[in-house]
Amino acid sequence: MKRNTIILISSTILPLSLSQCDKQAPPLAPVISDPKPITWDWNKYALASEMHLSSIPVNIQPKESYNMQSEGAGILTFSVDKKNTSVKKNQLIARMDVENIGEQQTRLNIEIEKTKISTLKQDSLEIPEKKRQAKEDLQEARRKVKILKLMLENPATKEYSIELFGGQIGDIDQKALAEAQEKLSLAEKKFAFAKTFEEKIIQGDRIIQEMETKKNKRNLQQAKDRSLYKAPFDGELRLEVNFIEGQKEYTVAPREIIATLNNYDEIHAHLKVANSSWISLEPKRLYIQLNDKNNTLLEFHDDRIERDKRTQREERKYIFSVPLKDNNQLKRLTGTEIKSTLIYRLPEQCYIIPKYDISLYALGKTDSLDWHNVVKTLWPNAKLHGVGHKHLAIKY
Repeated sequence: MKRNTIILISSTILPLSLSQCDKQAPPLAPVISDPKPITWDWNKYALASEMHLSSIPVNIQPKESYNMQSEGAGILTFSVDKKNTSVKKNQLIARMDVENIGEQQTRLNIEIEKTKISTLKQDSLEIPEKKRQAKEDLQEARRKVKILKLMLENPATKEYSIELFGGQIGDIDQKALAEAQEKLSLAEKKFAFAKTFEEKIIQGDRIIQEMETKKNKRNLQQAKDRSLYKAPFDGELRLEVNFIEGQKEYTVAPREIIATLNNYDEIHAHLKVANSSWISLEPKRLYIQLNDKNNTLLEFHDDRIERDKRTQREERKYIFSVPLKDNNQLKRLTGTEIKSTLIYRLPEQCYIIPKYDISLYALGKTDSLDWHNVVKTLWPNAKLHGVGHKHLAIKY
C-alpha cells in the first residue's frame, strides 16, 4: 500500500513540475552575426573656419582698476565733491593730515643749518688753527734740536746754557738731545696729520652726515607723498567712504579703501586657462563670445601669470578685450561672472567632427587615448587643428 501511494504521488507531481518549467523557460536567443564595419563618409560633416573649444565662465573687468587705500589713521580732506566723478592722471583726490610732517621738516631744517655752521667753523677756524699750531710746534722742536746739537759740538758754549735756556734744558747731554729729537719726530707726525689726515677725517664725517641728511629728506618726501592721494591714471572715481554731500573731511583707519578708480576705455574678460591643450594654440586666434544679448565678441589681448589671493598659487589667465565705446552695456557687467564660449579661428577650413563618431569608427583600430594619435592612425595624411569639448577640427 505504501509503495503504490508513493508512486501515485510522484506521478502527480511530475506533470506539474514539467508544466511549470514550460511556463518559466525563456525563448531561445537568436543567433547574432558579426556587426558590419562602420564606414566613414567625410561628406556627412560640415567644413568650417572656426570651432568652439569650450563653454566657460569669464570675469568681466575694466581695463584698469585701482583701490586707493589710506596709509594710516587720520583725517582725510577730499578735493573731489562728488561720490562718482571722472578724474585725470595725477589729479589730487585727497590729502592726509599727517601730524609728524611738520616736526620732521623742522628737524631736517635744523640738521641742515647745523651742518652748514659746523662746516664753516671747521673750514675757517679749526683746520687752519690745527695746521698753524702743528707748524709752530714743529718749528720749535726743530729749533731746540738744532741748538742742542750746536752746543754739544761746541763745549765752550755749555756754560751759557743755563743763562740762555734755564731749567733742566741747561743740563745739555746726549739724553737731552735724544728727547728733543723724539719730540721733533712727534711734531713732524702731528704736522703731517694736520695737513692731510685731519682733512680726510673731516671730509669722511661730512660724507656720512650728507648721507644721513639725504636719508632724512627722502623720509620726509615719502611722508609728504603718502599724505597726497593722486589718480594713477585717467578714469572714473568712486568714493568708498560714507559720503555726505558737502562734507570734505573724513576720519579713516589704516589701510582702509577710501576710493576705487576704474578705466573703462576697454572692457576685459579674464579667462582662467583650465585646459593645457589650449597653450599649444596660437593665442591671437582665440576669441571669447559672451552670452549677453548682443553676443559680444572679444579679441585676445594678453597672457598673464597671476597669484590667486586665496590659494597663493600661480595661475595662467588669458585676457580678452573690446572697446567700451561700442559696447556701453558691458560697463554694468564689470565685476561679474558671465557664461561665454571660447572660439578658435582655424588656420584653414576643417571638418568639425563629433568625438563620439570618431570613437566608434576607431574601435579595434587603435588603443590610443590621445586624439592626435587617434587621428594619425585613422588618417595618416590628416591634420588635427583643434580639440574642443565635444568636437575635433580635422583637415583632410
